[in-house]
Amino acid sequence: MVGHATLTATNKPGDGLTRATGTRRRGLIAAVAGWVLAATWLQLVRGPGQRAYDVMWAEDSTFLNQAMRHGLWHNLTTPHAGYLQVVARLLAQPAAHLPLEWAAAWLAAGAAIVVALISVLVWFASGRLLRSPWARGLVAALVPLLPQAGFEINAAVNDLHWYLAFAAFWVLLAAPRSVRGQAGAAAVCVLAALSDPLTALVLPAALVGVLRAPRKRIALIAPAAMLVALAVQGWVHLAWATDYRASTTDLTDLPVIYGLRVVLSALTGDHLLGPVYQSFGLLAVIFAVLVAAAGLAVLIRLATPTVRPVVAVSLVSSIAYLVVAVGLRGTADFLDREDFSLGGSRYTVVPLLLLWTAIIVLLDQLRTRTFAVGITAAFLAVQLLSDWAAPTVRSNGPSWRSGVRTAAEECEKPAGQHGSQATPLVAEEAPGAAAIPIVPGPDDVTVLVAPQPVPGRQPLFAVVIDCTDLR
Repeated sequence: MVGHATLTATNKPGDGLTRATGTRRRGLIAAVAGWVLAATWLQLVRGPGQRAYDVMWAEDSTFLNQAMRHGLWHNLTTPHAGYLQVVARLLAQPAAHLPLEWAAAWLAAGAAIVVALISVLVWFASGRLLRSPWARGLVAALVPLLPQAGFEINAAVNDLHWYLAFAAFWVLLAAPRSVRGQAGAAAVCVLAALSDPLTALVLPAALVGVLRAPRKRIALIAPAAMLVALAVQGWVHLAWATDYRASTTDLTDLPVIYGLRVVLSALTGDHLLGPVYQSFGLLAVIFAVLVAAAGLAVLIRLATPTVRPVVAVSLVSSIAYLVVAVGLRGTADFLDREDFSLGGSRYTVVPLLLLWTAIIVLLDQLRTRTFAVGITAAFLAVQLLSDWAAPTVRSNGPSWRSGVRTAAEECEKPAGQHGSQATPLVAEEAPGAAAIPIVPGPDDVTVLVAPQPVPGRQPLFAVVIDCTDLR
């Protein structure tokens, strides 16, 4: 009787539910950890030739140079290309305190992990808007596995601000209902805004998010925090006013560039984009835009009134992100048919993610949503596999570890006998100017980064190292 009473007392009605909840929580944590590891690894091994973890990207070397020379606060408050890049600085600073051979791997892996974590954030945020787990999985998987991301911005800390803007879009669109959730959303929005002022282009998503929220005052926390961060960026840009235009802007080119690099690319992937454009020219662009417009019109007509604002803000933000970013950069070379290049792919990542978001949201409203999303996922998987083996800007190296070994061998020679040292333009800040070269001293060596400099020309980016750090 005593044993029976003890057994009865210890098996309370809620114990089974607690154990089940604990099991589900552990399962969820394991699934998230597994996905983050897999998504990180896939980014690091993407593309042929040299892997991202052994090739440092151009602007990433700028952050490493400054991390080796200055403290964290100094670097956090120093603009790059006229604006703050807080997340990139936070990732780059520890690299200065690691063995130099690890620097490229640290930066590439750090960038890949952040992108993988953003995909997890999109999975949870999209649960407040999408019905199907397949739709949620697709929009989340696109973050690290977008077919068009492989050429230029894959696993690079300098390009994390594009992904952070997409993260901000989702936390504004699917506004958390609790104060704690809004605090987390505010942190995401602030980090995104302090990494790129163009993040302001996703602010229209906050209108939809606030209107959909049952507690509208609470839903204003994240947008308000983002506005403060954008004001800081505005002040920094005005204080460090510099023109970073690569070329002039022809406004009539912008719609064509969107049609080519976003709409047509969404249909063909990057691997086929060049051949299709070179063969058919503007006819291919017009055809792609008409097909996309017709398909979207049909899906929007079938959608419920509550979904249409979500689609509208996704499409408007998609167009705005390319038009404003490329308009500020300059439109030269984007429409060059004879010598077509995938250069400038970084400007298309956010527009593509937002375009696919609009499409997936619409497909999720169909009765046949599982089939429709499945077909779309298969279509994108074929694109990804087709683009996977395409050369990237890092495919030809140079190998970072090999460069560091060569630099160490040079440093065994007396100072002043390390060979001809180039003068790389690595964006070291100077009062009243945007950037000046770091001129290597007699006991310095230079390690080159991707892309490889044109023979006979000095590199735009490199890492300048004091030999005392290599001896």
